[in-house]
Amino acid sequence: MTHLPHDPHGGMRISAWAIRNPIPVAVLFIGLVLAGMIAYGGLAVKNFPDVTFPAVSVTITQNGAAPGEIETQITRQVEDAVASIPAVRNIQSTVTQGVSTTTIELEIGEDLQKKTDEVQTRIDQIRPNLPREIDEPLVQRVDFDSMPITTFAVSAPSMSDVELSWFIDDTLARALQAEKGVAQTRRVGGVSREINVVLDPDRLASRGLTASQVNSALRSADLDLPGGRVQVGGREQTVRVLGAATTLAQLRELTIPTGTGSYVKLTDVAEVGDGSGEIRGFARLNGRPVVGIQVMKIRAASDIQTEDAVLARLAKLEQQYPGVKFTRIFTSVQETRDSFRATQHVLLEGMLLAAFVVWLFLRDWRATMVTAFAMPVSLIPTFFIINMFGFSLNVVTLLALTLVIGILVDDAIVEIENIEKRVKAGMRPYEAAMQGADAIGLAVVATTAAIIVVFAPVSFMKGMVGQFFREFGLTVCVAVAFSLVVARLLTTPRPASRCRDTTSGR
Repeated sequence: MTHLPHDPHGGMRISAWAIRNPIPVAVLFIGLVLAGMIAYGGLAVKNFPDVTFPAVSVTITQNGAAPGEIETQITRQVEDAVASIPAVRNIQSTVTQGVSTTTIELEIGEDLQKKTDEVQTRIDQIRPNLPREIDEPLVQRVDFDSMPITTFAVSAPSMSDVELSWFIDDTLARALQAEKGVAQTRRVGGVSREINVVLDPDRLASRGLTASQVNSALRSADLDLPGGRVQVGGREQTVRVLGAATTLAQLRELTIPTGTGSYVKLTDVAEVGDGSGEIRGFARLNGRPVVGIQVMKIRAASDIQTEDAVLARLAKLEQQYPGVKFTRIFTSVQETRDSFRATQHVLLEGMLLAAFVVWLFLRDWRATMVTAFAMPVSLIPTFFIINMFGFSLNVVTLLALTLVIGILVDDAIVEIENIEKRVKAGMRPYEAAMQGADAIGLAVVATTAAIIVVFAPVSFMKGMVGQFFREFGLTVCVAVAFSLVVARLLTTPRPASRCRDTTSGR
């Protein structure tokens, strides 16, 4: 029996335990690699990490109002109302013809939904003091994820502009919003369908009616209201009074009281027809007018998976509606795809080059294979941890993984070199592994701890920059920590014979 000398620098002799107990170590790393592979398949691929800009906007419109009038009657009251909200850093307002927009910037880390509700409450409180002619105030959080990820042009030669716009609003938008990851869609260009009622002044005057009377009759008739409750068969049921016209023919048959006890039909005093609304925007593709649709995704969804789902649904719609054609005119996802593929290639190339450098210096194929194996085993479990943290594969985390490739193999190289040095000095491989790995163990732990100490504080930076670097710093720390675990438990050689001395014959 060979007695190993005591190593004062060995500490807990973790590597020695791993050499004596290979089965628990193998089970541990098989489980970590499987968990990392499963987590990798579920990670969202995005362009940027989830960053919340702490701001809430208040938009109030009043048709025809001058900027000076908007400022004194609306903007100043809004600013005074929201100024006393806690954690408000800055208030900025923009006033244009008929529009007042106030942006409230909040402190980093505040609950944005809670602050949005507080702003809404303050606006509701001052609503009676605002002009009655304004439209309903719009309070919404400023969200980067509300930007469209892709835009398509829709063309259909057999449809008019009104029919195509209605197809997009009613059919296409509903189909896309049913796809996983799609938050909302927005039509660009086109016209909205409207029922035009063109009054005839002479016929109005001959029947003693005015335009306001016709307008009031249309407003009162186009209503669906609750009608109370009724007992039917011993059971109580709700009743609704449906007064809105569902077809153009029903609207034409609408009767209007003249004020003298008689009624006239709407068609007696006006021409009623199906038409289009006023064009307030347009979209062009190669100089030709088209109707476009923009697709926005939800915050947690993957850019690539969402666009793939949209493209698949559009392909089905083209088959279902042969006369409709979709042309992609903009996408921000292609940049994300290119960045993701480039990072995959860089990771693979980095692993191969690192293994080649190890072989160039050590000239030992076994040591080269061990270090090459250590890199993916250190990298793959990292996906499991960043998935637990709620991170995604974006430009920041991919940069961290690319940067850390060379660091992942450092610990393994140091331990293997220390073992190989003892083997070349004449020590048996098993004894060299037992002594060499633990002798350098404290230095390896110190090196990894130094890297973690450098990158960990980056994850806790304040401000907007800190939101970007949080995922970067933690990803580096997790990957480096796994490289330490791999170096201490997995990279030490395990010869087939532990007690046979080939030089002495024992």
